Amino acid sequence: MKHIGRTIMWLLAPLLLNSCSSYKAHKQEALLSFPELGTVIKTQGDLWYSAAEQIGAPDWSVLKVEVQRLPFNKVRYTDYAKTVQRAGKINSIAYNDSLPYKPKYLRLQLLDKLGLTQLLNNKANNGLRSYVSKDDGYKLVTGLDVTVPETEMPTFTQAEAVQLQKDEFGNIVLVVINGEFEKQYFFSELQVFGYHYNSFCWGEDRYHNLIIENLISEGEKCPKGTYLKASKVNGDKAYLKF
Repeated sequence: MKHIGRTIMWLLAPLLLNSCSSYKAHKQEALLSFPELGTVIKTQGDLWYSAAEQIGAPDWSVLKVEVQRLPFNKVRYTDYAKTVQRAGKINSIAYNDSLPYKPKYLRLQLLDKLGLTQLLNNKANNGLRSYVSKDDGYKLVTGLDVTVPETEMPTFTQAEAVQLQKDEFGNIVLVVINGEFEKQYFFSELQVFGYHYNSFCWGEDRYHNLIIENLISEGEKCPKGTYLKASKVNGDKAYLKF
């Protein structure tokens, strides 16, 4: 019996090693790349699967982006420094916690949760909504932390509008507008070092169709009567189908 057990372990060993290697590869790729604003990703613990495996983006034309200029603290600077180091780039931002002046970074956010919820529930996004309802690991990326050269900071902070748009090829671009001046950025041109996402809270409309009722940030709970798992909506209200 012991001999059979050892044989099984020897047979399973390559599979376990392969699984471990696959996880490490996913982790390394996730640490070196970040999702784009306004896209849907699949999370696993504290990781997200790489941009190459990004689920996609909802059908939208223009989204308003809010920009905040924030000072680095120890935590955010450590995140930034690690990202730069992993990418093999030069860290051009000096930080000293004991000095009063702190270097700044930009937080780009999609804050109109009501508008985003309505957009996700429209007919054009039926396919995406059906897809993400199958797993509560799917999230909507609603914020990015980025650095830009100090000389470019006013371009963002003093802009009349900052928008998320799609170009003619369907690529997501960040557009900074100031009067007649417009400047486009691909996210690959920005030094992204952090992201924030919203989870979907599911419910039903009056026709008992599955819809997204709310978007909640990390650490928040779904409002009463809505669920992180879409399957719970059907389970709790199955009697309505008869």
